[in-house]
Amino acid sequence: MDTTERVAAPATLRVCAALTLELLSSFIVNTMLFPNVALVMPVAREISTYSGAAFSIAVAVAAYVRPSLMREGVWSVACLASTVGAAILLYLGVLTNNTTLLLLGAPFGGLGSAWLAVLIGVGLANLGAARAMLAVPAGFVLEYAFRCGLMALGLPSSMGLATIAFVAALVASYLFVRHDARAILESVHDSTAPNVLNITSPSSYVSFSSLAFVSILLFNIACGFALGGASSASSVAGALISFIPVTIALVVVVARGSISTDALYRGSMLLVFAGLLTTPLLLFGGLLTTPLLLFGGADPFNMQAHGTLLSAGSDLFNVLMYCFIAAVGARNKLGAVSVSASFLATQWLGIGIGAPVAQFVNEISTSNATVAAWITMAITFAFVAYNYVGMRNYSFAETIEGITPAHTESLMKNASGEEAAAQLAEEAEPAEGLQQKSDDTAFETACATVAEKHRLTARETEVFELLARGRTSPVIQEKLVLSHNTVKTHVRHIYAKLDVHSQQELISMVEEATES
Repeated sequence: MDTTERVAAPATLRVCAALTLELLSSFIVNTMLFPNVALVMPVAREISTYSGAAFSIAVAVAAYVRPSLMREGVWSVACLASTVGAAILLYLGVLTNNTTLLLLGAPFGGLGSAWLAVLIGVGLANLGAARAMLAVPAGFVLEYAFRCGLMALGLPSSMGLATIAFVAALVASYLFVRHDARAILESVHDSTAPNVLNITSPSSYVSFSSLAFVSILLFNIACGFALGGASSASSVAGALISFIPVTIALVVVVARGSISTDALYRGSMLLVFAGLLTTPLLLFGGLLTTPLLLFGGADPFNMQAHGTLLSAGSDLFNVLMYCFIAAVGARNKLGAVSVSASFLATQWLGIGIGAPVAQFVNEISTSNATVAAWITMAITFAFVAYNYVGMRNYSFAETIEGITPAHTESLMKNASGEEAAAQLAEEAEPAEGLQQKSDDTAFETACATVAEKHRLTARETEVFELLARGRTSPVIQEKLVLSHNTVKTHVRHIYAKLDVHSQQELISMVEEATES
């Protein structure tokens, strides 16, 4: 094992442990805490979920627009403290049957989990795509092992013990991931805002119109749908069955060194589709009462297969999501926080939509199972249609490969504009003076030719030449004494006139003109 591997191994273990504990905390919340809370206030889980989604969106926007706000210590203390306070309020609310306490605690119950999930995404990005691809499925498998152990021993009936376990898992997860996430957060805090750099290097970021967001939303609607009927997958046997696909993914990674993100997507799609197909059987009940007795229930197929398949599919897709966050974040660490937060916000929104839909279908099924079955079949058709038509030509692997690694200058700490320009000029300056003059002359001629051909204005030509030299928007602002919005407008006009979509395409165009 070389030095790099020896250094990286502890980091991989830390982030894997953090992910395991974060997943375990979610399991405790969904199986031990909120079922008790729902007896007093049924909408508490939805309030917590949507609050977590709103918070994740706020983090994504803050990291994208004002990275100086990303002070890890402040955010972590505030989020964990709010979660501890919320857990206490929820416990007291259930104990005293007080809806006011539950209403106060529910919005803050998910903040710690949401922030921790963002930190884990950032920590995975810091690991890099290859090591994250090992850490993620390993984390899911370990969480399954702990979950099955808890279920085999008997889940604690005391909500007080469950609350302590939830808080302890969150805090321990934070302690594991803090070091690795902070490595990126400190750079982000002192860097130029991604929304500024995105002007000149859009290919270094995942577009918010990407089908990846839609897919994460849909698959987590399925996850929420499974949570809405959580009791149907509450046995040890059901948990063991549902973790087989993730275990297979881990075995493939260990054996081959990696696994295709598109293969993970196709596997999760088939599992969710199979789970949705079993829903009408669950609604009608009693149609299949004898097969698969290994589940240990009187009606094992109807009562277990639905939740087990949906959970397995959504978990396999969440393995894909975390690997995707890690791969994209590793290519552009400046955008790692906003990428992690935006994808996780989409995840929370999906769960927040899916769980109420499941509850709605269950309520209808008590009076009219046929109507509930038709609703479920419509959902199934929409899911299959989207994946067959909408995702037909989409590839997660190609999306990752299409992310242009951010230039080191993008991660450069905010010195003054003059210092940044001087440093970039120094980096760009050739060793031989005569060669520099020759190259500069050819370069300037090529820029002038391209500018004239595409009818750029005088000011656009100045901005264009700096872009062709690889300068970022803040440097252009400083050099030409222009505002951010003015530079942004010029860049858009230049891209439109040249019919290019990134700074790299613009540079390639000038290089071709130089060679001709």
